[in-house]
Amino acid sequence: MAELDLVFKGLALGTHETPWDLQVFLYKGAASVRRDLVIQAIQDGKFGDIVQGRLPFVIKLHEVLQSSLSRGSSQQTIRTYLENLWRFYSWVDIADMLSTENAIIPTFKAWTEHLLKRVNINKDIAQMTAYKRASLIANLIAQALDLPGAKPGHSLMLTTRLKRPKKTSKTLSTEADKQNLADTFEFGHTLTTICNNLDIETVRGSLPIKILLDQNKVLTIAGNLIEPDLDVETIENSGVKKGAIIARQPLEENISLLETHKRSSILNLRIESELLIFLAQTGMNLSQAVALSKSTYRWQSDGEDYEVFRVYKGRREGEAIFRCYKVYRDHLQTYLDWLDKTELSQNDERLFPMISRGMIRTQTSKVSISTLKNLFKKNNLIFINPTQLRNTRINWLLRNTNDLTLTAEQMGHTTEVLLKDYMRPHHQRASSEIIEFHSLIDPAQSAPGPGLCVDSHQPKQIVNFPENAPVPDCISPEGCLFCEKHRDVMSSEYCWKLASHLELKRLETNLYKPSEHNYIHPGNLVMDRIKLKLKAISDGSEIRNTWVEDAQNSIRSGKYHPAWDGYIRLLEVMV
Repeated sequence: MAELDLVFKGLALGTHETPWDLQVFLYKGAASVRRDLVIQAIQDGKFGDIVQGRLPFVIKLHEVLQSSLSRGSSQQTIRTYLENLWRFYSWVDIADMLSTENAIIPTFKAWTEHLLKRVNINKDIAQMTAYKRASLIANLIAQALDLPGAKPGHSLMLTTRLKRPKKTSKTLSTEADKQNLADTFEFGHTLTTICNNLDIETVRGSLPIKILLDQNKVLTIAGNLIEPDLDVETIENSGVKKGAIIARQPLEENISLLETHKRSSILNLRIESELLIFLAQTGMNLSQAVALSKSTYRWQSDGEDYEVFRVYKGRREGEAIFRCYKVYRDHLQTYLDWLDKTELSQNDERLFPMISRGMIRTQTSKVSISTLKNLFKKNNLIFINPTQLRNTRINWLLRNTNDLTLTAEQMGHTTEVLLKDYMRPHHQRASSEIIEFHSLIDPAQSAPGPGLCVDSHQPKQIVNFPENAPVPDCISPEGCLFCEKHRDVMSSEYCWKLASHLELKRLETNLYKPSEHNYIHPGNLVMDRIKLKLKAISDGSEIRNTWVEDAQNSIRSGKYHPAWDGYIRLLEVMV
């Protein structure tokens, strides 16, 4: 089978990366071996002969992916498909399942049952992760077998028990939103502290590196040290002690940072921190940011922001590549100088040239911020991923500008995408929008009596207007209570005002001496109306009931609302 070529043409590789070769799937057990070792093991005969029944389907898989790659599909997408194919075939070998054309669909369904077990019993994988992995393989199988239908991969997934988890909308309280912003600010402070402390002298200096976050928190950057807090003076073996001392010493001046991998994790720590700061400042997405090259930049002021242009050789023109806040310019320039001093710029033209033991990665390789994540996890710090950072920036901009179109333009999205994928509910914004809405359709204003009026100087009696009740005239406070344009206010202050008004009318009616015709004093009708309103408010909810009880207790203790206090004091003297 030497003439069989199942390697992918056009898939970019890093300096130390092994080509993706689907011939691995033809040998039982080979998919579980590291890719950089498996081809040699196959050539040495450690996996025996190929499984002939697998060959037709593997060839079709290669054709599907190679065709997709040739059409210009994202290289990262192709890599994701390949990574999941390796997981799938590794399980196929372990479970001793068939992977021929005729058996691949039943095998796939069995694999989804295995994923379900991991989700529900082993609980070592999330349901969404399991669903996404299975969906990728279902799409490949559907294309390779040329299954019918508009979305054959989705149709295949519907035949399994593995379903897409429902989106659960978590209640977002005002405190949760404040906490989100507080966590983001704290995260940004930590990133900035890391960047400011990992200058060229510190990176080349002695290990471990200690970074003081605050009076109670110190980050320990170990580099390649296994035991960073080890006291070398306690080591009794002279050879081991000498090695420990050498490992902790600063790099000699003639040694480049790139000649040894011992400081690569420290370099990556600053690069990853700078990357997240850059994302928070510019709003650019992760894939765009890591693809940026370190160029000569031209800065152009635009109000509170800078527009940054790439300068082409021999001329100053260029396209705007990102926009950032003015205060970020100095920070970014310091980082660009740091890249030059570390010599990273000489080996990699990218703005964020993350390294791995001397390996230069391709621009299409998956971005991992693992060094920073592990440091935060080890020190019990809250880590905010790029998607969350971008989401927070978008919602902050939207909240402060109140302009959906402007925010979408700045973040490089359509308004539809912004609303669908990024915008989150916010209590203060929702409250202001509700108030604005009611102001438009129900423009309430102060009324002569307690509460609000929605149509001043055009009073209208309520339905079933009581005989002898005060007539609404936009002058009499009592008349407001019998007007259709009157609105209650759901607040404790309003309940206090109503209760005080009730006390005023009680004192007023006590001064009244009934006539021979048993004429009903209008004050009694006002009192009945106020009591009805207070009862309706009290029955509305537990908190409203508390408002009414507090108001009544205030009246009993002689604390009246300022609007009626003076009148009540006068009547108390008269009574």
